Amino acid sequence: PLMDAASEEAALRALPVAALDLPPETETALRRAGLNSVGDIARRPSAPLTARFGAQATWRLARLLGRVDSRITPRRAPPALLFSHPFAEPIGRMEHVMGVLGELAQRAATELEARGLGGRSFEARFYRSDGETRTVRIETGAPVRDPAVVMRLFALRIEALADPLDPGFGFDLVRLAVPQAEPFSQAQGGLDREEQGEDLGALVDRLSMRFGRARFRRLVPRDTHIPERAVAAVPALAAAPESWAAPEPEEPPQRPLYLFRPPLPIEVLAEVPDGPPLRFRWRGGTHDVAAQEGPERIGEEWWRDISRPETPRDYYRVEDKGGRRFWIFRHGIHEGGRAPPLWYLHGLFS
Repeated sequence: PLMDAASEEAALRALPVAALDLPPETETALRRAGLNSVGDIARRPSAPLTARFGAQATWRLARLLGRVDSRITPRRAPPALLFSHPFAEPIGRMEHVMGVLGELAQRAATELEARGLGGRSFEARFYRSDGETRTVRIETGAPVRDPAVVMRLFALRIEALADPLDPGFGFDLVRLAVPQAEPFSQAQGGLDREEQGEDLGALVDRLSMRFGRARFRRLVPRDTHIPERAVAAVPALAAAPESWAAPEPEEPPQRPLYLFRPPLPIEVLAEVPDGPPLRFRWRGGTHDVAAQEGPERIGEEWWRDISRPETPRDYYRVEDKGGRRFWIFRHGIHEGGRAPPLWYLHGLFS
C-alpha cells in the first residue's frame, strides 16, 4: 500500500545513520555525538551540522528527506512513443522482419491518431541474436502517421545504407520509436485541384532519405532586419515549413526576390548629395530613374557587436525608363571633409 507523506517521512527518520551512505569516519563521528538515526540528525540545525561534519552530510540528509531535486535526468529524452515485438526464435528473413516493422508502424499510427499527433521522426532498432544492434532513422518535413508512408521511407533508407542491414543469425527483437511528435492538422483540399503541397512534401522526404538530409534545403525566415541575414537555408527535414508574410493586395513587394552577395558598387548621379538617385551606371549601361520610393534607413544590429558600429544604409526602390526595378542603397552619410557616400545595387525585383 502507498504511504502518505507524513508516514513516509516518519519511516525515513527512523532509519539508522548508515542510510545516509556517508564515509566510515563521518558515520563514526555522528554516532559518537549521539546521532544514531536520521531523525536525530534532522532535528539539528544545518549550519552547525555542516561546520562539524561537512557539507556532504547535510546534502545527503536533504536528499534522503526529499528537500532537494535528485531526479535522474537521462542523457537522451525518452521517445514520445515506443513499440516493440520480440521473436520466440531469431528471424533471418528480412521480408518477415519488415512485415513486423509494418505492424509496429500501424500500432504507432493508431496511437498517434488517438493523441491527435503525427511523427516527425521514426527510429527502428533491430536486435540481433549475437548482441549487435542496428538503428535506422527517418525524418519527415511535416507530421505524418500513415503506415504506408513510414514504411516506404524506411525501405528507401535501408536501401541507401552504406553498410547493408545483415540479419546474421537472425533478429530476436524489433523496436519502433517515435522520438519526435507534433500536432497533426488534417487539411481538407478542394475537389477540383490536386494537393500539390502534400505531393511536394512526400517527394522531399523520399529524396532526403535516399540521398541524405543535407542535400535538400528549405529557406526559412530569420528574425532580423538586415536583408542579407533575413533568410537561412536549413535541411528540408530539420524544421516544419514556415509561413511567410503575405504581401499587401495590389502593393509592390518591399524586398526583391534576388539579392546580390555582396552588393554591387554602382555610380549614381543625384540632384543633392543626400537626395534620391536620378541616374546610375551598372555593368556599362546607364539607367535613367523614372520613379523612386524611399529612403528606407536600415542600421546595423548594434547589440551584436558595439565595438564596431556600422554606418546606416539608405535604401531606394527605383524603376528606370525601361520598366526594370532595382533595389539600391547609399552607404554612409554625406558630411563635409569626408569621402562621399558609396552607392550599391543590392537586389533586382522580378
